[in-house]
Amino acid sequence: MWVAVSIVLAVLCAALALKILLMKRATRQIAEEFTARMHDESDASIGSPDRDADLRRLVDVLNRELHAMRATERACGKSVTDLNRAVANLSHDLRTPLTAIGGYLTLLSETDDPAEREQYLKVLGERTEVMRRLAEELLQYSVIVSKDREEETEELSLNTVLAESLAGAYPMLSERGITPEISLPAEHVMRRANRTEISRMFANLITNAVRYSDGDLSVALAANGDVTFENAASGLDPVLAGQLFDRFFTVETGTRGVGLGLSIVRTLAERMGGSAEAKYVDGRLAVTVHLPE
Repeated sequence: MWVAVSIVLAVLCAALALKILLMKRATRQIAEEFTARMHDESDASIGSPDRDADLRRLVDVLNRELHAMRATERACGKSVTDLNRAVANLSHDLRTPLTAIGGYLTLLSETDDPAEREQYLKVLGERTEVMRRLAEELLQYSVIVSKDREEETEELSLNTVLAESLAGAYPMLSERGITPEISLPAEHVMRRANRTEISRMFANLITNAVRYSDGDLSVALAANGDVTFENAASGLDPVLAGQLFDRFFTVETGTRGVGLGLSIVRTLAERMGGSAEAKYVDGRLAVTVHLPE
């Protein structure tokens, strides 16, 4: 009997030793593959052992973390690329009016002709306004994305704030010859929000519409809180329209800017639990912001 027990124990010990050996080998293989994946650029996963369930779960966890790390690396790389492009664009956008301002200041100092002086002063004012818009857009974005405190909110009528924003943009719309078609629901669409942020969102949407419009604009507020700005935009296409919300994205056919207006809109909408999207169909651009209850 003791001989049989000894044989069984020996077999169990041998089986256990073999399992430990196989697990050590599999663990070394996992460690080697993990190290290799950490230093290569591929999206390959770590091979999963076929036999041990615990090791398979470990490999699954490691693979999820690796893929998450790769996604983060790609996002960081895109952010760096966007930032470098933005710095280059901003440098160009600032250099152009600055060069013009320097040149016209020289011309202004060299002439006594009233007509020429008036012309030069007009150009100087226009170039200064371009620089002001660039600086304001950057300041708005930096303030919005860096906020670490809750803004004061109140019950607001989106109907009223939207109407006020359109009235405030009348000079800009009139200058482009745009008479907007406005559709508001009979009932007030109420949302608890920060008035300044809602107004900024609508102002940026109006500016974007004016920037790309071929001369028309329709603005519609739905009872569910969807606000849609739609206009003909021959200077865009579906690909460009899909990039309008990207930070620092600009379209050369539009008014010069650093490409943060719609990015600010999306940031504010998402802060309220909403969303923003742009669609381009049959030559028309429709930008919709959903503001949920």
